[in-house]
Amino acid sequence: MLTERTGRLTPRHSLPRDRWRFASPADIGVVSDSGSLFMPSGFPAGRIYELVYAARDPPVVGLGLAAIRDLASYAKYGPDIDWQVDFAIAFGVSQSGRFLRHFLYQGFNIDERGRKVFDGMLIHAAGAGRGSFNHRFAQPSRDAHRFSAFFYPTDLFPFSGRVQGDPRSGEREGLLAGKASDWPKIMYTNTGYEYWGRGASLIHIAVNGASDIQALPNERLYHLAGAQHFMSDFPPWERLGQCSASYRGNPLDFLVALRALLLRLTEWVAHEREPPVSLYPRLDDGTLVSLRELRRPKLPGMTFPQVAHEAYRVDYGPRWAEGIIDKEPPEIGQAFPLRLPQVDGLGNESGGVQGVELRVPLASYFPWSLRGDQSWARDELMDFWGTVVPFSWTAQQRRVSGDPRPSVIERYGGRKTYLAQVNEAAGQLIQKGFLLREDWPRVVRRAEAMWEWVEDTNNSMQAEGRCQ
Repeated sequence: MLTERTGRLTPRHSLPRDRWRFASPADIGVVSDSGSLFMPSGFPAGRIYELVYAARDPPVVGLGLAAIRDLASYAKYGPDIDWQVDFAIAFGVSQSGRFLRHFLYQGFNIDERGRKVFDGMLIHAAGAGRGSFNHRFAQPSRDAHRFSAFFYPTDLFPFSGRVQGDPRSGEREGLLAGKASDWPKIMYTNTGYEYWGRGASLIHIAVNGASDIQALPNERLYHLAGAQHFMSDFPPWERLGQCSASYRGNPLDFLVALRALLLRLTEWVAHEREPPVSLYPRLDDGTLVSLRELRRPKLPGMTFPQVAHEAYRVDYGPRWAEGIIDKEPPEIGQAFPLRLPQVDGLGNESGGVQGVELRVPLASYFPWSLRGDQSWARDELMDFWGTVVPFSWTAQQRRVSGDPRPSVIERYGGRKTYLAQVNEAAGQLIQKGFLLREDWPRVVRRAEAMWEWVEDTNNSMQAEGRCQ
C-alpha cells in the first residue's frame, strides 16, 4: 500500500496500485527494481509518501544490547582477561545515546549473573528518545523529527528515570528498573536543539506538562544552552537571505563542556566525588516555557519558528509489548507536552550551562533553523541545524539595519575589554566544573576568531549595502 499526504498529521490517501510500480528509470527506459518506486505522473514535491509492505527474515537486532552488556561484563569480571577494568563507563551521542537509554530501560545493565555492568554513562544529545533497538524488523538508524522519519518507535514513554504515571494510557513506568544499587551514575547532556527537535524536556517534566520532576540521586542533567545538535564548522558560510546577517550552522563550541563533564563523571564513578549540580531549564523558575510563551526578539530578516518537535502517544498494535508491530502505519494519539528553554533579549537561551559564547556574546545563537530556502514546508525545522546571527559592529550599522541588540563596540568598546571578559568567563566555568583548565587557550582562541569574523561580516554587509 502506497499512501500520500500533504502534512505530518494530515490524513493519508491510498494510491491505486495501477498508478505506481516497483521500478526505476534507466538508459533503456523504466526497468523493474524491487528497491525503488516509480510513478509515471511523478511524485510532487512537498508531499509525504509511505510504502507499507510485507517483509521477511528480520535480523535479531536485540543481540546488540546483549553484546554490549556482555563485553562490559567480561571487561570487569572475566577471570582470564589481561585487561581487566575496575569501572566501566559508556558514552553515547545521538543514536548511540538513545541506545543507552533503551539499554537501561530494558534492564541490560545487569549481566546474566546479576552483576552491575556499567558504573557510569554520559548520554549526549539523545533528547527524550529511545529507539528501534529490540523489536521485529527494527531499524536502529530510524529516529523522529518534525519533518522526517515519521512515527517510528523512538519517542516512547517512559521518558524519565524516575517512575511516573501517564494519565492517558494508565501506564506507570520509569526508565530505570531494579535496585538502585544496580543503577549507573548517569549524566544526560542535551543541546538546545534536543529541546526543539528531540523532546528533551520530557526527561525532567511530568507527562502532563504541569510540573518539574526531581532527578534521581544517580542522575545529573545538563542543558548545553544555545547549541545545535552537532558543532558546526567555523566560520559559518551559508547566509540566509540578502536582508539578514543570519547564517545556517551554529558554531557554539559545546565540546569543551562535554570534555569537562566526562572527567567529572569519571571522578564521580571512581572516587565518589560529586559532580556539578544539575543545570537545566525548569518550569518553576520560568526558564522552561511553552512555545506560545517563548520570547521572540525582533531581529532584521529573521523569522522565528512557530513549531517544534512533539512526541505522540502511538499505538503500534496489541503485540507491541512483545516487540511486534501489527499496526503499520500506527495510530497517533494525543501529543505529550512540548516545553522549550526561554531566551533573553538577545534570543540566547537563558538557562542551563552557558559557555563563553553566551556569557560574553558577539551573536545570537539559535539551536534551530528553518527550511526557509526550500520550495515547500518553509516554516518547518531543519533536522539538527541551528542559526547564528552576529551583532552589528557599530551603533550606526545597528540603526541602519534596525537591529535592537547593542552593537559590538557599544557593548565592549574594543577587543581588549572583550578578551578580558572572555578570560574572566572561562575562569568561572573552570571553577564550576564545566571547563578544563587545559581547554582555556582553546576557548580564548575561538573567541578571538569570532571577534574577527563578526567584524569582517559586518564590513562585508556594509560594502554590499543592506536592504532598507
